[in-house]
This record gives sequence, C-alpha cells and structure tokens, in this order.
Amino acid sequence: MKLDKRACHHAANVPLHISLNAGVLYTEQVKYLVTAAVKLLGGHRVLAVYFYECERLKANDCMPKWVVFQGKDDFATLERDAAGNVKWRDAMLTNLTGYYSGSFLPACVFYKKTGCHTIARYIHVEANPTLVLRHLDDYQQDIRDRQAKVRRYKRDAVVRDKMRRVPQTPANLKRWADKHIMPHYLFYDYNNGRAKTQAYCTYCEKFSVIKRPKSDDVLRCPKCGQKAIAKAQGRRAAYHEDRETCQVVQQVSPYELVVRIYKLYWSYAKGKDTAGKSAYEVMRIFVRSDDGKDATMEPYYYDSVYDSVTRWRRGYHPGALFGMECFISEETGEIYLPGLEKALQGTTLEYCALRQFYERTAIPMQVSHYLKMYLRHPLLIERLTKVGFENIVADVVYRHGFGDALDEMQARTHRILRVEKQDVSVLQEQKVGMPLLKKYQAYVAIHLRGRAELFQWQLHNEVSEIPTDIFQYMTAEKFMRYIDAQFPIYCEARPANGYRDPTMETLVITYVDYLHMCRRQAYDMKEKSVLFPKNCAAAHDREAERIQKINDAQKNKAFGIAYAGFARKAALSNEELQIVCPKRVNDLVAEGRALHHCVGSYVDRVAEGRCLIVFVRRVEEPEKPYVTVEVRNGKIEQIHGDHNSDPTEEVQKFVDLWSRKVLPMALQAA
Repeated sequence: MKLDKRACHHAANVPLHISLNAGVLYTEQVKYLVTAAVKLLGGHRVLAVYFYECERLKANDCMPKWVVFQGKDDFATLERDAAGNVKWRDAMLTNLTGYYSGSFLPACVFYKKTGCHTIARYIHVEANPTLVLRHLDDYQQDIRDRQAKVRRYKRDAVVRDKMRRVPQTPANLKRWADKHIMPHYLFYDYNNGRAKTQAYCTYCEKFSVIKRPKSDDVLRCPKCGQKAIAKAQGRRAAYHEDRETCQVVQQVSPYELVVRIYKLYWSYAKGKDTAGKSAYEVMRIFVRSDDGKDATMEPYYYDSVYDSVTRWRRGYHPGALFGMECFISEETGEIYLPGLEKALQGTTLEYCALRQFYERTAIPMQVSHYLKMYLRHPLLIERLTKVGFENIVADVVYRHGFGDALDEMQARTHRILRVEKQDVSVLQEQKVGMPLLKKYQAYVAIHLRGRAELFQWQLHNEVSEIPTDIFQYMTAEKFMRYIDAQFPIYCEARPANGYRDPTMETLVITYVDYLHMCRRQAYDMKEKSVLFPKNCAAAHDREAERIQKINDAQKNKAFGIAYAGFARKAALSNEELQIVCPKRVNDLVAEGRALHHCVGSYVDRVAEGRCLIVFVRRVEEPEKPYVTVEVRNGKIEQIHGDHNSDPTEEVQKFVDLWSRKVLPMALQAA
C-alpha cells in the first residue's frame, strides 16, 4: 500500500489545546508531547502520530512539528518548521532529529494514554508507554528491510540471469587438481629399528614398502613413481590441511569469457589415509571485449549469507580491500588445463598463448589480468611467449611494463626486442626479463663487439651494471680479461671483513670509478698503463688521494681569499680574550673536533663566501679552542662553546663589542 500524501496532508493540521500553565511543558526531561489516532486516508486505515514541541507550545504554537503517517507496509513524515512551511521526509522515527539521535525517544511523552494504546493496537505490541515508540521504530525498520529486499531482488535478477549462462563446473575438477596441483604424501609408520617400512601413497592410494624414510623428505612412490612427501604417522598432527587456488576459464559467448576461481581444501585427519576433498567456487570474473582491443572486467564474488535471488554479488570479495591478506579473496592460482583451448576457440583471445605462458613459468598467475593485457598488446605477448621470452611477458603483464624497450609494431622477434638477430639466442638462453633486456640493449646501442660473452660473464659474476662509456677505451674482451686477472689482487688488497666481502661487482665499481677519475684529470686514455694499472685498487686509491689533495688545495686557496683583508682588520683583544681568524681549512676541522660541534662542516660555506668563522681564544691559551663565532650577512649568526653551549656573559659582551666596533670595518676591507 502506498500512502496517499494528499489525504495525509489534510489530516496533519490537528492543533493540541493545552493550558500554558501545564507543568509538563516546563519539565526539563520532556521536549515533545505525543498523540496518535487511526484515520481512514485514501481508502486505508493509517496510523497518524503527532509530535508537538514543548517550546513551540509555550510560544502559543499549537500545531505539530512532525506527523508520522504509518501504514501497514509504508510510512512517511510531514515536517513543519516554525514559519509554517511543510515538507515530506522518509526518515525513520529515531532519525527525525538527525542521524540516529538516541536522546529523541526518551524526551517524548504521551499527552494521553489513549495515544499509547492506539499505537500498540495498530502494530500489535504491548501498550507500554516507555517502549511503544521504540516498537514503532522497529516496525518501520522491518518495512525498510522488506523494501530493500524487494529492490535487491529486482536488481539481482540481472545477476541471476547472467550466472545462468555460465557453463557447468568441470566434472573432473577435483580429480585433476588432486593429480596436478595438490601435494601428495607417503604416510608411513615410524620405527627407528627397521630398515624398511610400509607406506601409503595418497596419489595412487596404494600401499608399498620404502627404505629408511625421513619425515618431510621428497620421495618417489614405488608403485606409481609419483613424487610425494614422506610423513611419519607418529609425528603427524591430528589434522592437516592443504589449500590451493584453481582457475577455470570457460566461454560464455564469442565476445566474453569467465574466469572461475575455486578454493581447494584437502584435509587429512589422524588415523585416516584418504583425504577429504572440497572445492568451493568463490569468484567469477567476466572478461568481455566487443572490439578486440579493450577488455571490460566484471567481477562477482560468492556470499553464502547474502539474502537475495542469487548469492553472487558484484565486485571483489571484501577480504581483497585495503590490501589485506585473505586466502579466500586471492585471484592468483593454478590453471585448469583440460578444455582450455576449447574455451578460447572462436574468441578474440584464441591466440593469447595462455597455456604456453603458464606451463613455461610454472608458477600461479592471475589469469584475468593476463587476458586484459593481452588485448592491449596482442602481437607482442603472443609472439614473445611462443619464442620463449615468458619472463619479459611476465614483466610486461604484471610488473614493469615496457616503455620504449620493446617495439610492439614489429613482427620479427629481434626487432621487437630492439636487438640484432644474433642476440636473440643469447637472450633466450639466459631467460631474460625486462631489467636484463634493458642492460643488454645498452650494449647493442653502442654496437659493442663481444657483448654476448660480456653479458654471460656479467650474469655469472653477479655484476649488476657495467657503464657502457668505458668501452670507448677498450673492448669487452680486454675488460673481462683485465678484471679476471685483477680479482685475486683485489681480494688481497681488500680482505674480507664482517661487513662487506670483496666481490667482482665491487671490483668493477672500483675500476670504473678509477677510469672516470683519470678522464676528469685529462689523462691519455689510450695509454695502456693508464687503462690497465698493475694494481687496480692501489691505482684507484692513489688517484682518489691526488684529487682530494687538489680539492683541498683549491679550498685552501679559496679559504685564504675569503679572509684576505678581513683578518688584518678583524683583530681585537683585551686582558682576557682575543679574536683569532683561521688560516687553513684544517683549522675549522680542528676547532669542530675540539669543541664537539659542527663548524668543521662549514668549510665549503666559507670557501664560497657565504659566511665567515672567527675564534674567541683566551689570551693565556691562544692555541686552545674556546668559543666559535659565525658571521653571516654582516652580523653575528651563532656563538657556541663546547658541545654547542651558550657563551658566558664575559664572552657575550666581548663579542658584542667586536661586532659593533671592529666587524663593520673588517667587512669593508674584505
């Protein structure tokens, strides 16, 4: 029954005649007075509940603030504001003053007992004045639940019809999974004194005799030859369960596939050799492509407590939200292979090479995402999978993408990979992924001869990167020969310690760094003695020390320029204290070490002219660090003593005097 709101509107104008001297209007706990009546509206008996606000009644406004019209299967509320304007609301009783106001109903009091009895008779509850309004709210909640259920049934009818088009579950799913996915065991009776013992194989379900088994060893069953895990009955837990995920791909139409995700549970109870086997379907992902280029993914998950015409709900399982680990929501799993080609036949995904990719990688995968990415890059994924570059395909589909590393517009493998023909076999042999391919492409870009041997050497020695700019000075063969010869010398020069052992990669880094230092110093890079020193580590350290000395000399020169003129005018002393300017870079370093603060790191700032540092020393100890002062932008920026302590009053007054009388003239001289 739908309420006749026009008739309800006419029945809402019922004033409450109450004396302004009534004590109930002035009771602090009471904010609303309630009356009720059953009226014939639109040909139906409707319960009308009137709520009068005490504050309005005291202002001589006798009209109700809310009138709740309650039918048998519908309700509505007419709200009137202080200005007399009205509007319809569909909120439940407890939500009239806001989203679930728990203080509303306790503040309501029936003006007469007849109102309570009227409501109780209409909704068939006990006439308890303190509870009847709560019962009315529950009555409304039941109506809302029924209405939501009707809407849900109507909406889910579309889902039910979609699920009816899904083919039946393969009859041999559990048997196939048992043979190809789930682990198998050889259960044996543990006896330390026997050389042989009887064992039960869960694969062939037959007894055999095995020699000296150990728990968790992987053995072959003497009967069927299948690999199985040895498990001692005496050490076996009371209950053991294996669980895996299996994906079944089926065709719905030539334009649509469904990936069905099953959760497999194999349970072994103590004392029982035969496993309890269960397979539950938890998710269906529909992959549809009308144009053969873009795929639309429509996921549904199974909810066993969902009350509707179907238990399938659109979306991903709630356990997949917020990145939470949840086995029931995992999409990654093994693939049911029987009938896979038939499911793909005649669809836009017929040549997706799914079986080849899965069998070569031999790891669980997310089928729906693979199919989606295949439609984006069909020729690329199909071609590279079939010629054995499944690791590159895995990177393209699931991880790194490919950017400009691959040319998907090409048809020839070497052109797709942006390498030469002779390089393809090398890359196939190493089963490269996208990161390794990019490293090899760097060698191809400079047309490096011997790059195949260099690449294999690099992988064998676990060298992550070799900068290609060094091969303008040498061939790959000479580089490898030199590094191999230097490694024993390097290990002797850099002995192993608890933190970092010498490796071929650290040697390569050292050698490349040495070459870069030689190039910066304009050495003759064609000279053999420069390119291939007898001791790479010693040559590296020698050049590093040389560059450090040059840098120190440059800094000392800049340091001296910064204090030229300033030092002559900056001197000031009294009987106790004096101002001293540093002469060399090491003076700042020594000052910082002695006073345990960071002035030693200010060398570059002073050399660049961004600040000046002066020392406050005692007259009786002119060489001993005492207080350090930083001058920046023509004023005192910092004054610190030992461990960044504040200066004494005596030092502060002395520095203030120096900054007023001496510093301005010294800065002008600088």
